[in-house]
Amino acid sequence: MLGSKSGFQSRVKKLAPQAKGIHCMIHRYALASKTLPASLQEVLESVINIVNYIKTKALNTCLFKELCKDMNADHEILLFYTAVRWLSKGNVINRVFEMKDEIKLFLETQERRRSCYPLRR
Repeated sequence: MLGSKSGFQSRVKKLAPQAKGIHCMIHRYALASKTLPASLQEVLESVINIVNYIKTKALNTCLFKELCKDMNADHEILLFYTAVRWLSKGNVINRVFEMKDEIKLFLETQERRRSCYPLRR
């Protein structure tokens, strides 16, 4: 991005050799999240799968929103995970943690509904 050999950093170092180039905090976070231990990566994938299950179908999204309204939750929607945005993982995990009770109830309700209508998907 800034190019330590041929970009902005190299030009700054030509003018000020004592200057040090570092990654910004956001970029450090993005790099660290790419090298998570296997156990944390598995948890992250589970969280993303749960969010995507709720967010990808309009019916699930509407049902979840109504459930949150009925429970007087602080939030009514989950944040959708996008791999493109660096801060997306952290924001998604924070929102899931804040809404863990609503998500648990929603998933339990969905499981009960599926067991009552086993042929519906």
